[in-house]
Amino acid sequence: MQVQAPKGQYRVIGMDHVNTLDSPSGPLSKDFETLEEARDLADRMTQEFLWTYVYDDAGEVLYEAGSYREQVEQVKILSQEPPEDSKGEPRRKPR
Repeated sequence: MQVQAPKGQYRVIGMDHVNTLDSPSGPLSKDFETLEEARDLADRMTQEFLWTYVYDDAGEVLYEAGSYREQVEQVKILSQEPPEDSKGEPRRKPR
C-alpha cells in the first residue's frame, strides 16, 4: 500500500493490530483535500482501528490518532499507586 497521498492531498490510513497492509481487503485508506478533513476522519476512526495516520503528498506522517494510545494512558492511570493517606478506601468528606 502506498502511503503517499496524491499531489496536494492528505491520505488517512487506518490500521489494526493485525497486518492490514498485506490483507486482501487492506487497511482503511481515503484521500482528502484538506488536513483538517483528514484529521477529523482519523480521530473518528479510533473506534474501529488501533492506529490511524495522516500522510501528506511526500509520504510524511503529519498526524497520528489511535485507541491504542488511549488504552495505554488508561492502563497508566489504573496502575498508579493510590495516595498514602487513602489506605485503599475512597475519600469521604467529614460530617
